[in-house]
Amino acid sequence: MKGAVCINNWTRCIFTCGHLFDQVLASLTSNAFQRKLHTVKEIESKLTAGKAMEAAVVSASCGVMASLLGKLADLLTDKYKLIKEAKGQIMFLKAELETMYVFLQKMSDTEEPDVQAKCWANDVRELSYDIEDSINEFTLRLECESSSKPQGFRGFINRSITLLTTMNIRHGIAKELEGFKSRVMEVSERYKRYKIDDTTVSMANNTSIDRRLLALYAESSGLVGIDGPREQLIQLMDEQGTPANQLKVLSIVGFGGLGKTTLANEIYRKLEGQFQCRALVSVSQKPNMRKILRSMLLQAGFVAPEHTDVEIWDELELIAALRKFLFEKRYFVVIDDIWDASAWDIIRCALPENRKGSRIITTTRIETVARECCSYRNEYVYKMKPLSGQDSKSLFYKRVFGSEDACPPYLKEVSSEILKKCGGLPLAIITISSLLANQPKKLKKHWEYVRNSLRTNFEVNPSLEGMREILNLSYINLPRYLKTCMLYLCIYPEDYTINRNDLARQWVAEGFISKSHGADPEDVAKSYFNELINRSMIQPINNADYNGEVMFCRVHDIMLDLILEKSREENFITVVDGIKDMTGHHNKIRRLSVHLMDGPTENHTTVSSAQLSQIRTLAIFGISKCFPPFLLFKHLRVLKVEISKKSQSALLDLTGICHLIQLRYLKIIANSHGVVLPSKIGSLQQLEMFQLETRSSSSSELSLCQLPTDIVHVSPLLHLIAPKWTGLPDGIGKLKSLRTLRNFELGMSSGDSIKGLRELTNLTDLKIRCNFVSNLSSTPSDEVVEAGREVLQACLEKMCNLKYLHIDSDGGEMDVSISVPASSCQLQRFRAPGFLRVPKWIGQLHNLYDLKLIVKEVLEDDIEILSQLPSLTYLVLIFKEAPEHKIVIRENGFLVLKHLKVVCNKISFLTFEAGAMTKLEGLKLCFNAHGWDRHGAALAGMEYLSGLKVIFVDIGGRHAKESNIRAARSALRNAIDMHPGRPAAKIKCHDDETFGFDEVDEECDDSCC
Repeated sequence: MKGAVCINNWTRCIFTCGHLFDQVLASLTSNAFQRKLHTVKEIESKLTAGKAMEAAVVSASCGVMASLLGKLADLLTDKYKLIKEAKGQIMFLKAELETMYVFLQKMSDTEEPDVQAKCWANDVRELSYDIEDSINEFTLRLECESSSKPQGFRGFINRSITLLTTMNIRHGIAKELEGFKSRVMEVSERYKRYKIDDTTVSMANNTSIDRRLLALYAESSGLVGIDGPREQLIQLMDEQGTPANQLKVLSIVGFGGLGKTTLANEIYRKLEGQFQCRALVSVSQKPNMRKILRSMLLQAGFVAPEHTDVEIWDELELIAALRKFLFEKRYFVVIDDIWDASAWDIIRCALPENRKGSRIITTTRIETVARECCSYRNEYVYKMKPLSGQDSKSLFYKRVFGSEDACPPYLKEVSSEILKKCGGLPLAIITISSLLANQPKKLKKHWEYVRNSLRTNFEVNPSLEGMREILNLSYINLPRYLKTCMLYLCIYPEDYTINRNDLARQWVAEGFISKSHGADPEDVAKSYFNELINRSMIQPINNADYNGEVMFCRVHDIMLDLILEKSREENFITVVDGIKDMTGHHNKIRRLSVHLMDGPTENHTTVSSAQLSQIRTLAIFGISKCFPPFLLFKHLRVLKVEISKKSQSALLDLTGICHLIQLRYLKIIANSHGVVLPSKIGSLQQLEMFQLETRSSSSSELSLCQLPTDIVHVSPLLHLIAPKWTGLPDGIGKLKSLRTLRNFELGMSSGDSIKGLRELTNLTDLKIRCNFVSNLSSTPSDEVVEAGREVLQACLEKMCNLKYLHIDSDGGEMDVSISVPASSCQLQRFRAPGFLRVPKWIGQLHNLYDLKLIVKEVLEDDIEILSQLPSLTYLVLIFKEAPEHKIVIRENGFLVLKHLKVVCNKISFLTFEAGAMTKLEGLKLCFNAHGWDRHGAALAGMEYLSGLKVIFVDIGGRHAKESNIRAARSALRNAIDMHPGRPAAKIKCHDDETFGFDEVDEECDDSCC
């Protein structure tokens, strides 16, 4: 109501401004505009709800305080029957810790807390970990002792012993709680003694220059690699196909330090003379909208009437003035560094669509903001890329020496290593080259020190402070839950390719993801991953699956340095180059990442068991050496071991994992290793992820990798990924919660186990092998063929949640007639076994976007079935026998297909009609040139594939004449050259008969793990 009164008063003041202004006012007072002005409040309410969500998870800044408070409350219930003294201590602890938790939350939202406050916060975090570890131990012991006992007299004796034991356990926890109470009181007293309060936390830093302003006014003569992007954007601003007088908004998006501001400023400088009004403003994280709007108004050339003070105008008055002033003018506005779409919504209201050919450029680190600025027209979103290798060198050498030729030969190698660490990031290159340029003597020793400092002294080297400040902006702006997820990435080695699904499961196992609110924790974790991609905090690797999802990422080296620094400050993750390096750490280690390189074997006995007992995550990468006994890691939740192929160790002993009763995530990658597993792991009743990969070929080693027999009793298990190829364990149907089951061989499994697959109705991902051909005979086993048919039937009929199905085979074909309930089958990716022909039921898989199909023969009807799949974007077709007639892709067929691969041992014919495969971007054709002189052309109508960007042709030459190979190559090259889009092309010829035939697309397959 108050807002309405303000608008009415303001309306009366401007009533005399005429009909045009009335129209502007109408737009300002419209419901749509009012909704935009209130967007900020809506976002604030969402953030408040987000903070409530965060309270249920573990975080880097608050430790396990949130989950600890919940566990303390749970201890007060009748379930644990604690003695009165213990309940009083718990109530005291809960009240004190709640206050401390609020303080930690405030600190986490502070850009640079006082050092004293940081020390106190570290103490509180460590205290929360210790208390939770103690409570976890207590509850697990109590549950173990209280488990079911035998009946009768023996049961009476056992229950009596249990009663005495649990009484001792309860008295023990009361004593421990008393000790924690003393520690909490000491921490509270220190809080008061040193006057650590909100003033300390919110203490203002000295005002410093916004370093983005330096980019705004950089001299163009010193810029490198900007000409291409600048001209591309200018061309996009003036492209044909849109009316010249229409307002156009372009957005530049990318990682902090890639040069977005510099690029926008260069375009502004080059084009500003073409516009009547110009403005360039920076928005930042916490925008002062009145100040921004006022700056835009004054830069545009507005002169306030006499006795009018623009300084006191509110947002509505400034918006109205801007719209009126710009309405009849052609304007160009650059809005730099937008962090939130709500700020754009308000600014956009001030910029009228006046049919004068005005232009707006925005820059942001967040892709969703970029798309919203451009009204979700992706063609107007320009994604910044790192500098090329040559441009990186040019920028570096120009800053240090004036030119590359002036660089002394003895500095070339170390220069290349420094540039590799910069990863094409202009900000990093400029900062480090400036550091080196200011050194009076160009000593190799000093350059090597700078190279090493990028990994060891990033946080303390003041010359790198500028780079730290800018990158730190991105980190500070993250919500609390994303900060925790981001910091966790420093557990991986430099340049490591991180699997999204794997990372999501680790976040869930650590407790970073709330299990409330009805959402699946893994789906929430994947959305966090996407948000980090969206915010340009991590770099997507260009192997997204064919549904457009990013499955892998990498952390930029410079960003990795920053999060390592943050992690050390909060004792979140400890990264060492060997177990012996832990001896120098005085803090308790909560999460440990060990990067083992070549060198002498270490003796783990120098590490105390106390140092290991606190560890919740253990990640080991590299050479296999002497590991500490897993029995020491009694609080371990995540165990990830990846042993390099270079390792000479023969066996990896994992028998100790059966004692890790808090373990939730287990992943062992042991290339060239045998692995010894415990015979029983039924005690691991919190385990959700079990993955074991080994590529040992020795039968004696493979026998060591048999799954524990009681794994089927680990009821929480969600993901079970075995070494290739393992027999299904008996009783597999008991694992009702399973979502992932991979690398199992039906031929090595019992009939009951195969039937048990029908019970796994929650499976979303299934990979099995159906070895049709036995080792002793080339004739398919009837039993195995029937088992494969039954599994396929069950997958399509009963497993309604199944999205990914991979049935491998070693020969033979499956001739199946299956009726698929179209409403229930959700299959999206299908790697099929061998079929005689394309099964008709495949046409009912309307969600299928990725298909690999091996068939003995193909007819026109088969192609028609596939061509009508509405979601199919990726298709691999492997023909065991060459078609007798041409394969014709007809008009309106495969309308969304982007990638096609066709493989045939003999020559095949492929013809595209006009209007077919209009979205196709990549084509791979594999065939044998034998008989080319008799059959002629193998590819026709390729010129109709208007979207084609890449074509790869693999020509096998086995039994083929050299003239046939040359003729095939020449004909295909001519067809490619005639394509109007001139796609990138590669033609490969060789004598291998199995060219492309045995490819399994492992990179796509791995993305599902």
